[in-house]
This record gives sequence, structure tokens and C-alpha cells, in this order.
Amino acid sequence: MAYRMAEGVRWDDFDAGLAAIRDIGPGGHYLGHPHTQENFQRAFFMPEMFDNNSVEQWMADGSVEITARALNRARALLNAYEEPKLDAGIDEALLDYVARREREIPAEGALNNEY
Repeated sequence: MAYRMAEGVRWDDFDAGLAAIRDIGPGGHYLGHPHTQENFQRAFFMPEMFDNNSVEQWMADGSVEITARALNRARALLNAYEEPKLDAGIDEALLDYVARREREIPAEGALNNEY
């Protein structure tokens, strides 16, 4: 949300917005206009984790706090994670590189004492 606010006002479709005002005219509504349909989702920010319901509705829904919602979301993401498949040759080359670098780089204690 802070990122969206820091972006500031967007002027990239200002002319299209003015054209929509001219198209609709006084007393009309914008909900069905193509400009509104194309742009309404970027005009609002609805955070996924926050609950915008009333306190009464929040309590009726189980009083789930933001930390619990965030933890549940993190667990769901971790459970749904699928490790990307690497080509066997690339995987072997990466493992060889890691093993070589582990042999070349001194241990942490040696860094503090010897270098």
C-alpha cells in the first residue's frame, strides 16, 4: 500500500479520462464505460491480509487477528510450493560449484584468526 501511495498520481491516461467524461455527459454513470472497466482495479488498493469489516463482522467471522491470517497465508504458500525442476547437467554443475567454493572459502573461525 505504501508503494502504491508513493507512486503518486498517475497521469498516463488523463486524456482518456477526460474523453470518458465527455462521452458520458451530465447525469450519466461511469460504471459501464470502457475506460472505467479497463482501469477501476488499479484505482483502489484492497490489502489481502487486512480485514476491512466492522468489529462485529470480524468477531462473527472468528476474530482472526492479522498475525494469524499472515501465518496461515505463509503456511499455505509453503505447502503449495513446488521445487522447480533443473536440468540434471545444470544441477550437477551447480552442486560442483558449491562444493568447490566450500573447499576454497576458509571456515568462519579461520577467517577471524588467520586473516
